[in-house]
Amino acid sequence: MKPQRLAVLTLILVAPATGAAAAEFRPSSRIDAVTVFPDGAGITRRFAVDLPAGEHTLILDDLPLAADAGSLRVAGSGEGTLTVGSVDARQARPTERVDPQAVQRLEALRDERLALDDSIAAERMRKRAAEALVAPATLAAGDRGLDVAAASQALAAAHEVTLAADRAIRRAEQRQRGLDREIAETEAGLKSQPPRRLEARVAVEAAAPFRGELTLTYAVREARWSPVYDARLVTTGAKPSLDLVRRAEIRQRTGEDWADVALTVSTARVARGGSVPVLPPLVVRYLEPEAMRERAGGAPPTLAAPAAPASRAQADGSGPLAARIAEAEAAVDMGGFRASFAVPGRATIATGDGARAIRIASGTIAPDLVSRVVPSLDTTAFIEARFRHGEDVPLMPGRVTLYRDGVFAGRTTLAAATREDEVKLGFGPDDLVRVEHQVVRRTDGSSGLISTAKTEEREFRILLRNGAQVARRVVVEDRVPVAEAQDIVVESLAGVTVPTARDVDGRRGILAWTVDLAPGATREIRHGWRLRWPSERRIQPVQGRS
Repeated sequence: MKPQRLAVLTLILVAPATGAAAAEFRPSSRIDAVTVFPDGAGITRRFAVDLPAGEHTLILDDLPLAADAGSLRVAGSGEGTLTVGSVDARQARPTERVDPQAVQRLEALRDERLALDDSIAAERMRKRAAEALVAPATLAAGDRGLDVAAASQALAAAHEVTLAADRAIRRAEQRQRGLDREIAETEAGLKSQPPRRLEARVAVEAAAPFRGELTLTYAVREARWSPVYDARLVTTGAKPSLDLVRRAEIRQRTGEDWADVALTVSTARVARGGSVPVLPPLVVRYLEPEAMRERAGGAPPTLAAPAAPASRAQADGSGPLAARIAEAEAAVDMGGFRASFAVPGRATIATGDGARAIRIASGTIAPDLVSRVVPSLDTTAFIEARFRHGEDVPLMPGRVTLYRDGVFAGRTTLAAATREDEVKLGFGPDDLVRVEHQVVRRTDGSSGLISTAKTEEREFRILLRNGAQVARRVVVEDRVPVAEAQDIVVESLAGVTVPTARDVDGRRGILAWTVDLAPGATREIRHGWRLRWPSERRIQPVQGRS
């Protein structure tokens, strides 16, 4: 009989193990790597698995709600062969995965109530013991008769113990009523609370026992980075130099902290979709009679400009110090259509409204310095550093903090620039260049024997003086009117200084004179124009004519 019992026991023990071959596993995962884009982020989680042979479901229940369910992908390696069948995601129902802190609070309240039940039971037992001390049989003391003194002491002791027990029971019952209310409120909150996490379910099949490490990657939208720059201009040396430090300002509100992760910043934009917008035809047709009757008495129809297509998101300082504090920089990987900066070491970025700026690149540039002035608006000259961007990695538009010779000089913005594009950065007033703007002539009149045309003339004189001990290159900007009708003529006056450039930076009518001034030198620029149009016509006021 014993061997038979042993065989039955063996079957009972083996049966659960056979059924466990198709089971659900909840491995613990951690965020290992994050790639941040200007309009999103890619997250990589790692988790270890040890699976028996068979079909299983891996459940990762701590993903943020911001995760894009369509972007979930699983990869990895290990000992054995593992086939991934599907990867699905859904929000956990309140009855399945609730707030852990609320659950712990509810368990603590229930434990406290049970402890009060024990206290009440103990007090009631103490009360019964006190009542037994004053029972008639106890006070009579058997054949010896009633001892009055002992009975009085017993009565007093029983009275004191009974009162103390009743007070303790009342306090415990009062506390229990408060606990009952807290328990009911906590339970109601757990039933009504919205889901806080996303649950990923991965269907896998192992032909044999499998042990290894897997990764789960997914995209989130509530994250981004924007470029910010430090521009430090040094003018005190033999030649000016410009240190341009590039940083990535990262913000994320995904609902999960990125703790001790390998961080990469990429210039790729992932939320713009994969295809160019479709431009609809611009059709012009005659109004039908019904439509014309509807428009009767109203404003004449106008041809509407095509609406801008909406973007479609798809889930696809120097000093005597011997040592200085240095900032680590990222390693850049330049691909065909994007640049990635791998931040050295590990980084931590918490979810929330704050931002963290990480240094990703820097370079020293030999810029050309000019003192630029627009005297018709302001006679103050401003120092401007100009250089051509010489890197394959483009400069993205962003905020720039300016320093000139170690002193904070303000803030500005940097426009986007690719290789060989000219970049201009202003570094504040140049007080050693003096500029004067004078109006020489301002006339209004007519031309021709019988006054067939009206005219306006304006003539200005711009005086420059270099008060510095070194040469200065000064760029002066001014303007002439721009005519948009053939019978309006704009002419330069005789004797004006020929400009170095016209229509500067594509701005119509903007002129520029580039002047090299030796130390203490002066220069005069004469500028003027004549405006002529038919006398029977009136022209609109031109900005800056007076």
